[in-house]
Amino acid sequence: AQDCISANAVPDCLRTVHHLDTFTTPALVHCHDRAVARPRALVCVSAAVAGEVERGWGRRPVVIPNGVDAARFAAAAGPAGAAGRARWRERLGRYVLAVGGIEPRKGTLDLVEAMALLRRARPDLSLVVAGGETLFDYREYRARVDARAAELGVAPVVLGPVAHADLPELVAAADAFAFPSTKEGFGLAAMEALAAGVPLVVRDLPVLREVFGDAAAFATTPRGFAAELLAAAAGADPGRLTAGRALAARHTWDAAAAAHLEVYA
Repeated sequence: AQDCISANAVPDCLRTVHHLDTFTTPALVHCHDRAVARPRALVCVSAAVAGEVERGWGRRPVVIPNGVDAARFAAAAGPAGAAGRARWRERLGRYVLAVGGIEPRKGTLDLVEAMALLRRARPDLSLVVAGGETLFDYREYRARVDARAAELGVAPVVLGPVAHADLPELVAAADAFAFPSTKEGFGLAAMEALAAGVPLVVRDLPVLREVFGDAAAFATTPRGFAAELLAAAAGADPGRLTAGRALAARHTWDAAAAAHLEVYA
């Protein structure tokens, strides 16, 4: 099971806990708690989340990092992806990309604030957000984001869901990739950006320090994100990009599958 709904449907399952949420609605609180307490065994995609589970529920998950199709995103950054990158650039111009939709956990409001600061120096850079709606109702937060963006004159381009075949070139064509999430279990979209050779700026969280290390730049505030994104868009650190590509290449789905087979056994 990959979420609390399916884990509640089959209580004796093996559950992957990608991240832990904080709910206020009693039904969701109970759903979330049962989905950690009742499965036969637990897997987490990072040691940071496994530590949260152990502290909160006294259980010790097996840590199995996500994999990434690094070759697909690396190809999008090379000659084979040139036409696709050109199409996105023709449509969007120069842009900072965020993938995952608009919701509180993704830190979109901070990113809008950061882009307003960044655009003082680089008015040619726009904010592009890709990703569909989540299961939960975040319309109130989306309204706040839209209102603040209008107030600041940021005007993000919200693409919604992007076709599987088109995503690698969208990522590879970005000047920088922003990942200001306030809560994550691993950061797969950010790892895909590294595979595509795109400079990455993430929120300074223990889990993202664990996963990305010296392959990313870190920030905690809108001003910090603006500064790091501006530096990334001006010219990425070659050593950091090399480290990012190598990191993404090490996270294979074959390795993740082999580790899951051991847990199943």
